[in-house]
Amino acid sequence: MKFAVVDLETTGGTPENGRITEVGIVLLDDFEVVGTYQKLLDPGMPIQPFVVKLTGITDEMVSGQPQFNDVAEEIAELIQDRIFVAHNVQFDCKFLCAEMRRACIKLNPPRLCTVKLSRKFFPGFPSYSLHNLIESLELPDFNHHRALADAMAAAEILKLCLQKVGPEKLRKEIRNIPKGKTL
Repeated sequence: MKFAVVDLETTGGTPENGRITEVGIVLLDDFEVVGTYQKLLDPGMPIQPFVVKLTGITDEMVSGQPQFNDVAEEIAELIQDRIFVAHNVQFDCKFLCAEMRRACIKLNPPRLCTVKLSRKFFPGFPSYSLHNLIESLELPDFNHHRALADAMAAAEILKLCLQKVGPEKLRKEIRNIPKGKTL
């Protein structure tokens, strides 16, 4: 199975009025990482102060970086023919799909949510935030709230879930996910 584990950092707000400031993608073929992608992006608007505090990404860091339209095709090629995975997949997929629409690229992949998978396979945790799962599952502490680091953490969570269910059972479940739907 081929997965694109995605994490985005944004200016804040909604997909309609916010923009992506950083993209992190981990490409998995079954349990093996076969590639990564990380890019800071100039959103063309100020980053909200609470987001700067959370991510450490400043307006100065993204100034002069490519805009999303400049890398949209590259990102679409990485993700196509893969299952889109994210921690809270609705957030990341909505933001990415909105940016893709603005770039006139259609993106509607089948989706997996590591929050939902974690709740199913690791019941009883007090929180299923990415940071809490990293601690509870004793995963390496990546640089939290940066896109590639969070995508790497979500990829590790996905691998643990795959090990619990077994790749064949998950393959069967995933084959039944219609494009644009979430498991």
